[in-house]
Amino acid sequence: MTAKEKKQDLVKQYVADLKEAKNLVLVKQSWVSVAADTKVRQEIRAGEWKYNVVRKRLFLRALKEAGYPEIDLSQMPGAAIAVYAKWDEYAPLKVVNKFLKEFKKEKDSKSSFEFLWGWFDKEWKDWNYVNELANVPSKEESLSKLVWLLNYPVQHFAATIKAVAEKKA
Repeated sequence: MTAKEKKQDLVKQYVADLKEAKNLVLVKQSWVSVAADTKVRQEIRAGEWKYNVVRKRLFLRALKEAGYPEIDLSQMPGAAIAVYAKWDEYAPLKVVNKFLKEFKKEKDSKSSFEFLWGWFDKEWKDWNYVNELANVPSKEESLSKLVWLLNYPVQHFAATIKAVAEKKA
């Protein structure tokens, strides 16, 4: 297989992934070790999402073929990773965000992830929007917080009643 045929196959694969995906997020990666990259890939693939380190010029061609608006190569600095989701479109953002925070905690590490931009229902969004989505609590987290908020006053009231009963006894 020639290099040109390999590139054409890669563009076809990108187009197929883009057409199947509900959303697409591009992430810039810097100095990420193979071990860390493997962990991210495993977590994303466990959720049946896609994670591809993309060849930028070929990816731009695939975006055009898949019907996405054209973007400039300057909007894809550094090594770019495409994260696709067919369903539960926000969950892969949580995985990437988790590692982004881990990299920031490691003071001597140069590793980093950075959200560049994303498409949600074929609508382009900047990195701020994507970052906000990545930080929104999941349904389970929201429900557990709600249960705690509902439970706290009841516990506090029960403790007060117990204290009053002990004082009178």
